[in-house]
Amino acid sequence: MIRRDVELSEDERCWLLISQVEHARLSGLLARNLREILPHEACEAITHHDDGWTAWEAAPKINPDLGGPFSFYELPLEESLAIWDGSIDAARRLGPLAGFLVAGHFYNLLSQSEHGDEPAAIAWLAAKRKLRTAWLDEWIRAGSGHTLDQAKRAQQLLLTTDLLSLWLCGDAPIGMGDNGVLEQPTLKARAYGVLDEFQFDSIGFGRKHPTFENPNETLAWVVSMAPFPFHESPLTLSLMAHLVPVAEYNDWPQLQAASRPIELRWRLMASSACPPVGV
Repeated sequence: MIRRDVELSEDERCWLLISQVEHARLSGLLARNLREILPHEACEAITHHDDGWTAWEAAPKINPDLGGPFSFYELPLEESLAIWDGSIDAARRLGPLAGFLVAGHFYNLLSQSEHGDEPAAIAWLAAKRKLRTAWLDEWIRAGSGHTLDQAKRAQQLLLTTDLLSLWLCGDAPIGMGDNGVLEQPTLKARAYGVLDEFQFDSIGFGRKHPTFENPNETLAWVVSMAPFPFHESPLTLSLMAHLVPVAEYNDWPQLQAASRPIELRWRLMASSACPPVGV
């Protein structure tokens, strides 16, 4: 789960809660709209790279130090490994390339983290190295056009679209005081090593309250990007999330009862095609 601290007004401090599964689906939409064509199986892997979160998000644990749900980067290592294993198993059912990519995504994340030299991490990394080698071998043998360079490029684009999705969900400016997800120390160096390639400019943000015609509360952004990696401008994306007042909750049912659904929308524009400010 992505937990973003937002301040929608001076007296309205909230957590914006976004499912990891939905975040991954957004990553998949970004991947499918890239100018650079990815293999179908790679797009499926990107779309489903967080499917291991499904069971956890059905009843998220409350961080006792916060009174709110754990964000994805706050979980103990053992819980993260179990969730990643679920994501890798789901991806492998899609095919050997998908298994290779999703295992590689979490392998790289763990090996570059502060937990990479812990015994549980060392054992997990060793097991995944063997699996990735076997799955890559299987995929390359399955098609005459399958190459190691293709697999490596797909791995890089999984990371890129994952981080682009995290930026949209957790860092696209809201206008009041809020803390970006990718500003967290555990994510910042990795994220901006990739996203430095792009220049973002938030040229419009709006909040719409529910109406009879549209019962969903909405947060919407217009964002320009340069270079623009997608084949269509504007590219319109959306997902459903939840908004909950900041408070100390005892358990998920109590927090869920206080939350309300909210739709998040983004319009991504090539910089040379920016409209007047507005949503």
